[in-house]
This record gives sequence, structure tokens and C-alpha cells, in this order.
Amino acid sequence: MKLMLLIVGWAWIALGIWWFFRPAGIKRRFEKRYRKGARSLLLVVLFVTAGVLIAAGRWLGGLWGLLLAVLGVIAVLKALLFVRGKVSDTVLDWWSRQPVWVYRASAAGLVVLGCLIQLILSIGNAAP
Repeated sequence: MKLMLLIVGWAWIALGIWWFFRPAGIKRRFEKRYRKGARSLLLVVLFVTAGVLIAAGRWLGGLWGLLLAVLGVIAVLKALLFVRGKVSDTVLDWWSRQPVWVYRASAAGLVVLGCLIQLILSIGNAAP
């Protein structure tokens, strides 16, 4: 479980850094609107990430575990909202209309979440 969390945390940090320095490319992808296959892949990624966060929350326990579990539940709710075509089209349309700074702010949030996971894991290792 710890290895899975390390991978997810580092992946979020790497994606956040990449998106921070290349927001125009991400914006173009949203403007083109994701095809149905890409939308399905995004759903799978959301559900897997949510499952990892919830399982990690149960594994870690305490306040940090609760925080990870809450993030996992939020990811599940996000994925469930995205299942319906109209909702996902609305979300994708909203993202395509946003200025570049919104993409950079979202990327910074992704880096913060990845760092939070890494911090939680390091604190969990330091506990007796």
C-alpha cells in the first residue's frame, strides 16, 4: 500500500509540475473536448486513485488517514458526477473557457496534494 501511495504522490507532483509549465497544451486539449475513449480512461484513473486514497486512509489511520480517506471520497464523488455525459460535457466546456492562470493554479494544487501524500507517508514512518 505504501508503495502505491508513493507512486500516486510522485505522479501527482510530476503531473502538476508538467501542467504548471505547459498550461497552454492542457488548455488546447480541453478546447478540443475529450473523445469518449479518453473520458472513459479519465474515469478509470479517478476511480483507481480514489480507491488507493481510501485504502491508504484505512491503512494509515488517525487524522492523516481520515484526511486521505476524505480526499478519496471526494474523488469518487467527482468520478460519479463525471459518468453522465451532460455533466462531463459541462465540466469540459467550463475548463476550456478558463484562462491559463486557472490551469496553473490547478497544477499547483495537484503538486500540493502530491506533497501532502509524501508528507503523510514520512510522518507515518516516523511514528513508533
